This record gives sequence, C-alpha cells and structure tokens, in this order.
Amino acid sequence: RLLWPVFFLFLVSLCTQEVKEKKIPITTDSELAIELYNKGIIAGEEVNIGKAMDLFKQALTEDPDFFMASYSLATYYLYFENEEEFQKYAEKALQSEVKLSKGEELLKTLLEKLLADPKANVTEIGKELVEMYPDDDQAYFPLAFSQMIVNDYQGVVETYKKVLEIAENPAPIYNGLGYAYIELEQFDDAESALDKYIELEPDLPNPYDSKGDYFMNIEDYGKAYESYMKAHEIDTLWSYNKAMKAKALYDSLQVE
Repeated sequence: RLLWPVFFLFLVSLCTQEVKEKKIPITTDSELAIELYNKGIIAGEEVNIGKAMDLFKQALTEDPDFFMASYSLATYYLYFENEEEFQKYAEKALQSEVKLSKGEELLKTLLEKLLADPKANVTEIGKELVEMYPDDDQAYFPLAFSQMIVNDYQGVVETYKKVLEIAENPAPIYNGLGYAYIELEQFDDAESALDKYIELEPDLPNPYDSKGDYFMNIEDYGKAYESYMKAHEIDTLWSYNKAMKAKALYDSLQVE
C-alpha cells in the first residue's frame, strides 16, 4: 500500500536552529522525544502505522510542544480521513510556542492551508522547501504529497526521481514511484519500481502488498492473490482480505 503521510516525516537527530543548513532542523529539547520520534519514522517507513502513531504520541508526552510530532500525527489522520483527530493534532501543532526552524515554519504554513481545506494546492510550499534544502532527501516528500493532492502524478514521478539521486533510504521512494506510475497507467515502469522495492525490503509485508495492488490494476488476479498471500505469510495482520478479493475475481473468471 502507499502511505502518503510517511512522505511528510523526517528522520533526525536532536537539533536546534544552529545545525547544518543542508538538513531541515527539527526543534525539540528532549532527547527522549526525538528518540521516540525517530523510531516512529522508521515504523512509518515500514508501514507499521499503529506503532508509528503510538510512538509520536509518546514523543508528545515527553515534549508537548514538539511541533513535528503533532504535525506527523495530523498528516496521518488526514490520510485516514479522520477529520476530528486531524483537526486536533493540526491545531496542537500550530499552537506550539517554540521557535521553529525555517523548514518547520514552511510546514506550519502548509498545515494551516490544509486545515482550512484538506484538498488545498500546497505545491508551491513544497517547492519552496526543496529550494531551501535541495540536498536533504526528506525535503522532497511534502512536494510529492502536494502533487498527489492535485493529481499531478507526472510531477510526482519527477520529484521521486530527484529524491532517488540523494536518498538515504530509497525503498519507500520506489513504493511511491510505483503507485505514481500506476496512476499514469505506465505499468511496465510501475512493475520495475515495485520490484526494486521488493528487492530492497524482501522481509517486509508491504512490498508484496503493493505488488498485489499493481497486479489488481492490470487485472492479473491470480498473481495478485499470490502477492497478497506472500505479504500475509510475512505478517498475518496483512493483506488477507485483499487476497480473498483477488481470489474471488480470479475464480469468477475461471467459471466464465
């Protein structure tokens, strides 16, 4: 599956406004909060959503003014269309009283616009973040998300390709790239991207779940079933209902 909020998140070390300008500074004074936050980012990259959100909430317990923890939770709830929780954490992020870094201030503006309209075109803010931090792979993800909101999937592809040139962890980028190609109906490119995702993360369920989604889009329901079941074998909480749907579609074609 594709998880948009993961492209809003930043893996960081404890930092202040005086850190290197090549990376987006993340503001908190709590070492434990940043440790929990970083673990949440990793869980999010692995699409372990419940764990990621729990860790962000724990980070907020340690530092109630931790802007990026509130921001991250807000974007997760936006993705899951939980308007009440999105509003709760978005407002908490915007009420943070700490002096934010320039990158965080941009994300604050982005969040303000999404709070007013979840379908707002925030692409220009994403571009500004990239211009400010062109060597930070994490700076490109809000731009990709912004392009998704306005269905600019060719733009998403171009953004992800740029990220791959500097990415510290390319696996989730190949996942997003695969889905962007699916939206563009460029299925050969989608398959290549998702196969690379599997190659990079063969022990996680999500790469096989994503490949199953690809097979569903090209109506190869037998292979979709196999891919979903591979995800389910790795983690029994994954993909079973999808596998059963694929099997039902495959069986119905055999009857015809």
